[in-house]
Amino acid sequence: MATPINFFRGDAPYALTVAYTVPESNTAIVTNIVAANPGTAAGSVTVKLGGVPILPTVGIAQQGVLTLEINQVLAEGEVIEVQGSGSTCTLHVSGVEVV
Repeated sequence: MATPINFFRGDAPYALTVAYTVPESNTAIVTNIVAANPGTAAGSVTVKLGGVPILPTVGIAQQGVLTLEINQVLAEGEVIEVQGSGSTCTLHVSGVEVV
């Protein structure tokens, strides 16, 4: 059964941080990533899926938004890592968890 889930939602931390780990006997599918920069200076975000950068320090202009529609599968034990720098950037990473 597939259950919609928010893997991460909030301010992007300054250090690369594990936001989600796929639970035992599950699979996760990341379908959407939205990055926003409500600040007055440029910033950047990094998102790694299973250790692979999907957004490798991507710049976000002041007052800018980036949306990414994807279908990336993560296996049991793999992680989603997030990071932001510069201006305060926010991230929303969502998809489904399959049991």
